Amino acid sequence: MIEVCALRQTAAGEWYPMELQATISKTDGWKRTISVTVPATEVEAAFSATAEKYRQKAKIPGFRPGKAPMAMIAQRFAAEIRQGVLETMVPEAFDGALRQLALAPLGTPGLSDVKFERGTPLTFDANFEIRPQVDITGYKGLKLTRQVYEVTDKDVDLALESVRDGAATITEVQRPAREGDVVTCDLQKIYDKLNRLKQTQFDNFKIELRSDRTRPEWFKGLVGMTVGEGKEIEIVYPADEPDPDLAGNTVLYRVWLKSVAQKTLPVAADEFARSVPGMKLESLAELRELLRKDLARRMEGAARRDLQAQARRGVVAANSFSVPAGFLQDHLDDVTKNMQSRDATITAEQVRAHFEPLAVEQFRWDYATAEIAKRENLTVTKAEVDAVVQSWPPNDRDKPDREKIHWSLLEMKVYDLLLSNAQIEDVQYAPQTRIIKP
Repeated sequence: MIEVCALRQTAAGEWYPMELQATISKTDGWKRTISVTVPATEVEAAFSATAEKYRQKAKIPGFRPGKAPMAMIAQRFAAEIRQGVLETMVPEAFDGALRQLALAPLGTPGLSDVKFERGTPLTFDANFEIRPQVDITGYKGLKLTRQVYEVTDKDVDLALESVRDGAATITEVQRPAREGDVVTCDLQKIYDKLNRLKQTQFDNFKIELRSDRTRPEWFKGLVGMTVGEGKEIEIVYPADEPDPDLAGNTVLYRVWLKSVAQKTLPVAADEFARSVPGMKLESLAELRELLRKDLARRMEGAARRDLQAQARRGVVAANSFSVPAGFLQDHLDDVTKNMQSRDATITAEQVRAHFEPLAVEQFRWDYATAEIAKRENLTVTKAEVDAVVQSWPPNDRDKPDREKIHWSLLEMKVYDLLLSNAQIEDVQYAPQTRIIKP
């Protein structure tokens, strides 16, 4: 048995040592069970300190605050004092045992065999999983392929059209809807195959009628309609639809056309280039060159992200250690609860089948990232985190906390190290295969 000390905090915020004894009583894979004993003298001291707090706050008839007899306080608040001592001592003793036994738990521990009475030692067992101890290998010399894409004139044409589209004028017209128009509709849900859509009415729903952007059912059904006309249109949503309420769903809508607007793009000429906000351009040629450079930068960024993804897969494949089962189950339970809150028909088995491989890969990658950073002495400074915090839009509600920023910066440094030590082969991408859409 190892005698150790935990740190306790007084009501004034001061820290002092608490004596305890702790042993690792059971080892099973990543699972650990520790047995903890806190001497009776510590238990008595905690009872006395907690009772004194009650005496200072208690309003006892005939006594000023802090002057009631301790025996009266101990009797009147016996249950509250006991519960307060237990809720304070167990976490403090557990934290002290972890610190001194050099254990890093994953998730919330389970307590068992808790024995706690005034005048006797506090004893309990804690069951938990620890952070795995794995020697990460195979992260240097990875064989990767860099996708090189040459920006074409057609890509620049598409990017220019996108800029013109953003500057387009919208004019309401009195004629049947045709391709290129923007229509406004009222939709009413008639049928919902998966019964996910809680909303039944969608007013002032705008749809741009373009064959390359609009779902074919909307395009076919709305082209040719006139204002005031109604019809039923069935939409079959693919399984990869971003909206989980629509993914894999089939919905029948009743559609009423409210307005038809013609969209007119500005002419691609020098005058238009000079009107683009935020840019001091004199000609269309300058705008096209700027768009070409932007596309090239984006393609390079996409190629780098693809390299990072390859490196990540390579590291995970080279370090296929087992993931702590309890930690994995807790994660899947959380995912299941979240998914079922949106769709009660989803089962825990379906969640596990889909999300377990992703969770295992993420755990192995996060672990490898931390170990590689430690081995290669990669660190993130406070100044680096401060720079990200200061660059973030001040009113952005999604601003990440400092811990997430720190981890993201550390992960980027690990990626840099992996790529700088990798064997990278450049390959040309065929024009029909894009890393990103211009």
